[in-house]
Amino acid sequence: MAGPEPPRPPDEPTRPTEPLRPVPPRQPVPPRQPPYGQQGYGPPVYEGYPPEPPPADPWWSSPGAAFAAGLLGVLLGAVVGYLIGHGNTTTKTVASGPAVTHTVTSTKTVPTVTTVTDKTVTQKPPDEEKRVEAEEQVKTLEKENEELRKAEGG
Repeated sequence: MAGPEPPRPPDEPTRPTEPLRPVPPRQPVPPRQPPYGQQGYGPPVYEGYPPEPPPADPWWSSPGAAFAAGLLGVLLGAVVGYLIGHGNTTTKTVASGPAVTHTVTSTKTVPTVTTVTDKTVTQKPPDEEKRVEAEEQVKTLEKENEELRKAEGG
C-alpha cells in the first residue's frame, strides 16, 4: 500500500507586470474615392438617362404556368394508366418451377325459407320431454319436503 503523496513544491511567486505602452494617437481616415466613371477613367456616367429596367420574368415563373404543368402531368398519367389497364392484350405467364398447390376454404351461408300456412305446427325439441319430466319430479319433491317440515315442526 502506497503512503500519502509527497507535498507539491510551492508555485512560483507572481512577477510584477510590465507597464502598458502608450496608445498611439488616432490617424485620420482617408477620404472615399468617387465611384467608377467619375474619376476621369472608365465610361462616363450620364445623369439624364434613367437606369435600365430589369428583364421580364420568363413564362414559367408564374404560378399559373406551374399549376397548368402539374394538371397536364396528372391528366397524362391518368390516360396512360387507363390505356395500360384496359388494353386488349393478354398476358401469358410461364411457370419456371414446380407447381404450387394452394388450398382455399370458404364458408357459404345458405338461407333457409320457412313457409307459413293456415295450420301452425309447433315442434318440441328432442329434450323437451326430459325437461317436462324433470319439472314434474321437482314439484313432487317440493311437496314431500313441505310435508316433512310440517311433520317435524308440528
